[in-house]
Amino acid sequence: MKIIFLAFFSLFFVSQASAQDQTNLAPASVEKSIYGVQIGFLGAWLYNESRLNDEFALRSQVGFDFRVEGIREFESFGPNSDFYGILHLSLEPRWYYNLDRRLKKGKNIDRNSGNFVALLASLNLESVSFTTNDRIRSLDQIRFVPKWGIRRRLGKHISYEAGFGFGYAFFLNNTERTGFFPFRNERTSNFSVDIHLRIGFDL
Repeated sequence: MKIIFLAFFSLFFVSQASAQDQTNLAPASVEKSIYGVQIGFLGAWLYNESRLNDEFALRSQVGFDFRVEGIREFESFGPNSDFYGILHLSLEPRWYYNLDRRLKKGKNIDRNSGNFVALLASLNLESVSFTTNDRIRSLDQIRFVPKWGIRRRLGKHISYEAGFGFGYAFFLNNTERTGFFPFRNERTSNFSVDIHLRIGFDL
């Protein structure tokens, strides 16, 4: 009888301890705030991600988008490739939808390591740009791009991101010139593709 009582008491104690452990487990959540710098093939940026709730974060970003563009004028003999950079400002609400699943599988979610769906709203300004050729002038534009992406931590302060999306760009100075002189068209908006692969240092 004593053995049965001890076994029952032991099972009861283990079950209570297990339940207490489950209660003490913190829910999966994005970080309260992350600051960092990132570089990629076509730019360099400073950013912050601030928690809105357990699964949503607001990313704000400032930096320069780099571009290489070929210019062919009617009077020229061939294309000339020119480099330029243009100021980039953006806000991007992100939904990290799989943090809870990653945590249950024992995977790391530090520094918002997870998959996300986002809506990028970015602004490029011609007034703050640089170029190797005065013929190039970046267009003021605002873009809205729904995106899917991943973010992973490589070390205590190193992380990387990859993502892609499709959206639309609106030219704030009214027109984008396309085609070669004298066969040029002008348009006020255009389909936009956003693909990024970046590595960064989190502060």
